Amino acid sequence: MLRHSEATIYSLVQYPRQSDIRRVWCRGKKTITPSQRVWTRYLLMLWGKHLGGEEYFGGCGSVIGQMMLRTEWSQQRSDEIIHAVNMLHEQGYRGDELFKRSREMVIPGTTAASLIALAKESDDAAFVERVISKTFIRTSPIRDIGIMRYCERKNAQEIARDIAWVNSCDVQLARKRVIWCEQILEEEMFYAVKREMEKERDLIAA
Repeated sequence: MLRHSEATIYSLVQYPRQSDIRRVWCRGKKTITPSQRVWTRYLLMLWGKHLGGEEYFGGCGSVIGQMMLRTEWSQQRSDEIIHAVNMLHEQGYRGDELFKRSREMVIPGTTAASLIALAKESDDAAFVERVISKTFIRTSPIRDIGIMRYCERKNAQEIARDIAWVNSCDVQLARKRVIWCEQILEEEMFYAVKREMEKERDLIAA
């Protein structure tokens, strides 16, 4: 399991702007749409649920994440997945059966070449973890914020209070930097996951 080093998040208060965090810890600015942020958050929920042992949104988040990994991103497809999984969850489907029925509804008759070669939730979570490990170095505060938010289930305010207490600074100042890191995490992961998904599909199609 990924672990975080708290010392890196405590240094966030030294960055006056989000662009400063990007400059030190990333490679340039990336832009994504609100819908692409939602897509990325569901993948992170899948990862966090497996490593943290709990689920977001009453049991739907990780299944939606699995479905997202098995399709090319588009606004329409993302909306279809979220609607289908939530509807089937309300009908009482859970776990593997929820995933199977959702897949049949959203992507019936899907060919192997259009899917990531992953089957189990644990494999999918491991895929996301590998992408995170390739994208962020172990001492990155962005990586650490991701672990605390999705695996440890801490909200932004809780993390900010810890940072503010150590640095004797304003909680809102610390919270702003936590939000900055969440935004950067989503932006970096959207493009990184897409790259790795394309590689997986190329291997399947070869």
